Amino acid sequence: MTKMPPQVPKQRFQCYLILGTENLVQKQTGLLAKKHNIDLNKTSPDIFYISPTKQSISIEEVRSLKKHIFQKPVHLPSKIIIIKEAHKLTHQAQNALLKILEEPPLNVIIILEAQNKENLLPTVRSRLVLIDARQEYEAKEANIYLTQTLPELLSTLPKINNPENWLDNQIYLIHSQIIKDAKNSKAPPRLLLAALDMCILTKKMIAANVNPTFALANLFFTTIKQQPTA
Repeated sequence: MTKMPPQVPKQRFQCYLILGTENLVQKQTGLLAKKHNIDLNKTSPDIFYISPTKQSISIEEVRSLKKHIFQKPVHLPSKIIIIKEAHKLTHQAQNALLKILEEPPLNVIIILEAQNKENLLPTVRSRLVLIDARQEYEAKEANIYLTQTLPELLSTLPKINNPENWLDNQIYLIHSQIIKDAKNSKAPPRLLLAALDMCILTKKMIAANVNPTFALANLFFTTIKQQPTA
């Protein structure tokens, strides 16, 4: 029997937030879509856009999305939903979107494009993998926190001024490494998958007003094995 190449668990990477100017965001969205075998240059009923009407994106527009999102893809491997200028979502619209982000259908990719993340509710941000198109990331193993020992991580904990940004970077780096492994027909290490899940959970904890220092310390103790002392 032919051995199938390892598959990236799709439910881990369904919902994204891409930050930057319009040109940078569109470029990154196109690249991200290609990773999921979707060509945005082709017309398809599986590609769905939401854009602001007047000055905002209303709850009615998000509700209309529900009628589309739960239908099976027609042509593409997944449906893809792109919300342009997501920073203009009203709070009511964001709360309606949150219900979708919590349990999206497995065959749907959701991308929020925004100039900034400050206008998005913390509960919404916590359920998104952030890609900052304004910065360049390199998914090198040395940049992933798993390469550090527990004492090293605990010593740098007070220096993490913005825990949400730090977690966003780690999620992006780990996600990129797993995608790279999948393309090379490598099964991602269990520790890498566990770390990704824990980073996402830690974001949700902080969004729920858990003390950030406690949340990060819990992340480190949960996923890092302390090095034996000499």
